[in-house]
Amino acid sequence: MLALCVSLVALHGRELTRRQLGGAAGSALAAGLLPPAARAAVSPDEMRTSANIDGYTALTGQPGSSLGAGAISGKSRPRTGVCLLEPVATVGSAAGGGKTVTVQSLVALDGGVAATTRFESPYPLAQGFYYDVETRSREGDGAFLLVERLPAGATLDTVDGAWLLSTVFASTGRFGAYGVPTDVRLLADSFADERGAAAAGGASGGRGGGARDQPRLRLVEVSFAALTPGGSEQRRHAMISALQPRGSEDAMLLVGGTSELRWKKEGTADALRRLVRSFELDGTRATKIGRALRNDYRVAEGTLFP
Repeated sequence: MLALCVSLVALHGRELTRRQLGGAAGSALAAGLLPPAARAAVSPDEMRTSANIDGYTALTGQPGSSLGAGAISGKSRPRTGVCLLEPVATVGSAAGGGKTVTVQSLVALDGGVAATTRFESPYPLAQGFYYDVETRSREGDGAFLLVERLPAGATLDTVDGAWLLSTVFASTGRFGAYGVPTDVRLLADSFADERGAAAAGGASGGRGGGARDQPRLRLVEVSFAALTPGGSEQRRHAMISALQPRGSEDAMLLVGGTSELRWKKEGTADALRRLVRSFELDGTRATKIGRALRNDYRVAEGTLFP
């Protein structure tokens, strides 16, 4: 099976390029990369990247070997719902002194949509098994991309704040590594109307980053208590920006956060606010590639698991 996957990596990689998104033949190839047992184990409607070190065997049908530190640390890989179709691209360098890096990612969404998003971050791109699209500083400040299907019949305009909070603070999420966050306090929830009015139904898409082409950006501020590896609680502060691309059933969230202590440090809160407000669509297109683990380009390359 391993030899078969290696021989098909080049073809699969071409199928996931921007020029060929939506190709039915490529979609069939992606499904064919997995043995029947593995395809049955991974629901196409559930984007679970991995919850434990048994995920590699379930995914590929091969026993795991040479596991890296990310797989044996006891810290589960978070569920972000991100299905990457291409490697995350960066421009610039977050080397301090007010410099930022532009982070661009192409992801598959429910509803037959592929979306390219970008944001500006003062923190470098985090790389490795544990991360999908995330930037982090050495001090623990950072931001990550989260994708979640909206409730049936709802749009980002109509869904209540409780749904957003339950999505961000799920036990399988980025903040649930050592337990579900507690004492979650919704501090603000509004739309950044200067980005342009949303189309009917609350979702719009665009190209080129112009304000008129952008979906409305929903901005949420929250504080909460997160559990540490030792079982103690740490107060944290987060800013969330959310948008819904036209034609998709999903909300895309950029979640920026830091400790409450660092939030109060001069410059940290402003930096995180600028980061989440920079979140925007760089383009959308139709695709037949579903938002499923088997379609993530890292599965074909063998880099999603250590």
